[in-house]
Amino acid sequence: MQPAFPALPVVDYLQCQYRPDLQVLVGRWLRQPTDEELRAGYFRLLEQAEAVGARLWLIDTRRRDNATKQSTPWMMEHFMPLLPQRLHGPVFLAYLFMPTHLYEIEQDQTVPPLTYFDGRAYHVQRFTEEHTAMEWLRVCRTREADGPAPALL
Repeated sequence: MQPAFPALPVVDYLQCQYRPDLQVLVGRWLRQPTDEELRAGYFRLLEQAEAVGARLWLIDTRRRDNATKQSTPWMMEHFMPLLPQRLHGPVFLAYLFMPTHLYEIEQDQTVPPLTYFDGRAYHVQRFTEEHTAMEWLRVCRTREADGPAPALL
């Protein structure tokens, strides 16, 4: 049985939900957060993930713009490296974007390409459709934890 989901104060910029049937933590950004809210929101997701042991995350960014130039380095250098040690194993993050937003990210030289995550204990994939993202997470769940992250489906 999964531990109880801790009650955190409601915020107007992020919705968190754990799906025990899929073993996926879902974080939906409800609006464009400030840099402070973005960091607090990701730590909120991490606290929720620790409470239930969730190493599969779906992060829906379709209601917000791209992260700021300051938050991308923070995510890559500080936040993401915490995930495998705090969650005791590899972590898989499926990001959902609007198609135009994904195009902008892929053209932005300050955003690392997906190959940046090769060989790391945290894996990222980008999607524009939720069912495709959930399928990637399902494949991640069924693979051995020490194997490589599956390629984009």
